[in-house]
Amino acid sequence: MQVNADVSLLNKDSRSLTRAFRDYNWPMEWVYLSPHFDDVALSCGGLVWQQAQAGQRVTVWTLCAGAVPQGPLSEFAQSLHARWGTEEASAPAQRAAEDIASCQQMGAGWQHFDVPDCIYRQGPDGEFLYASEAALNGDLHPGEARLIQQLARQLADRLPKRARLVCPLAVGSHVDHQLVRAAAERLKRRLWYYADYPYVLKHAESLEQMAQQGWLGRVMPISSAGLAAWQAAVAAHASQISSFWPDLDAMRAAMAQYCAQNGGLKLWKKVRKAP
Repeated sequence: MQVNADVSLLNKDSRSLTRAFRDYNWPMEWVYLSPHFDDVALSCGGLVWQQAQAGQRVTVWTLCAGAVPQGPLSEFAQSLHARWGTEEASAPAQRAAEDIASCQQMGAGWQHFDVPDCIYRQGPDGEFLYASEAALNGDLHPGEARLIQQLARQLADRLPKRARLVCPLAVGSHVDHQLVRAAAERLKRRLWYYADYPYVLKHAESLEQMAQQGWLGRVMPISSAGLAAWQAAVAAHASQISSFWPDLDAMRAAMAQYCAQNGGLKLWKKVRKAP
């Protein structure tokens, strides 16, 4: 797979990190759950690249990657298509192509599930369930309980038994992120969690509360080569850059700042309660 960041950039620190993955007996297979096409690239791109460079198998599974339904869309969905510069019917296909390019930058495989993005989902009466910015970051619609169960069954059927599973914390409460976390937690498997970037920048208190509640956070150092690959993976999602930054230079600067502030990338897991 193509990795745009020059492997010659792997410095002493990065080689040490590669050895660390093996020294800690980390598993050879990881599956990252991505609510949308860009979420894993945004939140974990540098770590995914470094795991791949360490010889581990990494796959990004995008769950809300389904087609646009037939018929007129909500005004909210139309406004997002206008911002992204995508045609309505072809928006998921364009974003899927961006995701494949992004995964290639990270050295990861990919799978695309068929659940439509929340902005396309409708109730039995045809009403759009999430037709505003407020609805996007509110509660999951009660009618989607069955969807959570369906996703959990699909994940259980497809997941390799020995793979480590990484899912979003749903920091910021985006409904699709909540959906993915709820489905993953129904699997009764040990989970790693990632903080949802860039939403976590406005909700840092959520991570502070988790630490107080006994969650374990592990910081994974990201090398200069890992950061370059991370930035390249995000840049591949060209239609989404304007959602968060004015241009690519601003994105690269923001990613570098986020990485530096955290000393790399932190993954979280729940600590089992004593019996």
